[in-house]
Amino acid sequence: MDYIALRGTGTIRRDDDLGVWIVTGFREVSELLRSPALSSAWPERGRTRLHGEQPETQGAPRTADIVRRWFMFNDAPRHQLLRGLMAPLFSAARVAGLRPFVERTVGELLDGVPDRVDVVGGLSEPLAARVACRVIGIPQEAAPRIAAWALDIAALLVADYLPRVVERGTKALQEIEGVVAETLRSSRVPAGSALDVLERAHQEGLIEEADIAATASLLVFAGFDTTSTFIGKAVRALVHTGRWKDARTEHLTPVIDELLRFDTSVQQVARFAVAPVECAGHRIEPGDLVLLMLGVANRDDEVFPAPDTLDTERRTARHLAFGYGAHYCLGSGLARLEADAALTGLVERFGEAELAEPPVLRPHYGVTVLEHLWLRVRH
Repeated sequence: MDYIALRGTGTIRRDDDLGVWIVTGFREVSELLRSPALSSAWPERGRTRLHGEQPETQGAPRTADIVRRWFMFNDAPRHQLLRGLMAPLFSAARVAGLRPFVERTVGELLDGVPDRVDVVGGLSEPLAARVACRVIGIPQEAAPRIAAWALDIAALLVADYLPRVVERGTKALQEIEGVVAETLRSSRVPAGSALDVLERAHQEGLIEEADIAATASLLVFAGFDTTSTFIGKAVRALVHTGRWKDARTEHLTPVIDELLRFDTSVQQVARFAVAPVECAGHRIEPGDLVLLMLGVANRDDEVFPAPDTLDTERRTARHLAFGYGAHYCLGSGLARLEADAALTGLVERFGEAELAEPPVLRPHYGVTVLEHLWLRVRH
C-alpha cells in the first residue's frame, strides 16, 4: 500500500523532480512489462536526477558489479541463459519436493508458541531465510544473517547515490560472496542445489566464475525479501480486516492471490528505454528511466472492482505481484508454497488472533519496512 496515493495522478506521468516516468495503470504497466523497447538492465544505464547531483556517481554504473550481473537485471540472451539454468530448481516438481521441509520448518518455528508471536521475526524471516539456504546450497548457519543482508541490498538498489548505502550494500554482497566461496571450497555443495548447477555451468564454460556468486546473491536477496515481506503483509491484512479464519480452507490459492494483489510485496520495478514507445498518449524516449508501480496497478478499479477491499472470494489470477512477461518471478511457486505453509500453520494452531500492539513500521529509502508484527493468539 506504499504508493496508493499515486492513483490520482493519471495512469502515467513524468516526475520532473526525479527525471523518471511513473506508470500506475494496470493495462499500461502490463504492456510496458512486455515491451521490447524497455530494458531490464537499468542498473547499467538508468539514472535519476539524484544520481547526477552526486559527484561520485556521475557517469558511473548503478549499484555494484555483482548486482549488474543478476539475470533479473539483464536482457536476452544473458537473461535467458542464467534464468534457464536456475529454472529447473523452481519447477512444480522441485517445489513440491520442498513442501515437507517448508512445513517442518513452520512447525519448528510455531510449536511451543504461547499466547504471543512476532510473525516477522518469529516466522516469515527465519522461514524464508532457511528455505533460501536450502535451495541455494549454503549452510543453514548463514540463515540468521540474511535479513540484515537483504535490508542493505534493498537500500543499494534504490539509494546508491548515498555513499553510506553503497558501503553497507557492498559489504553485504561481499559477505554473501564469502559464504559462497567457503561453501564451494568445502566440497560439500548439495547435489542439485543452485551452487551445484552454477559450478557445473562454469566448468562447462557456459558462465563466468563471477556469475556463481552473483546469481547466488540474487537468490539470497529475492528468495528472502519478497517472500518474508509478503507473509508479514498477508497476516497483517487478514488480522486487520477480520478475515483470519478465511485462511482456514483447503483451497488457499485464491486467498493467497487476493492477498498478493491487495498488498503487493514488490511495489515497483524499473526499466530503461532503449527505443521510443508510446503509452497512454505519452512518448517515452530512449534513455528514459521508467518506474512500473506494480502495487498501484493491482489496485486499478478498472480491473478490480472495489480494489481497496480485501475480498477472499475474489478470483485475482491476473494480478501483477510477480510481474509479467519474460521476467515473471521465477520463484513464484516457491513463494506461494511458503505462504501457504505459513498461513496454514498459523490458523491451524491458533483459532483466533489479534494485534498485540501496533505493527512496527520503518521507512527505508522510499519503502516502508514491516519490522515486527506481534499477535496475541488463542489456541
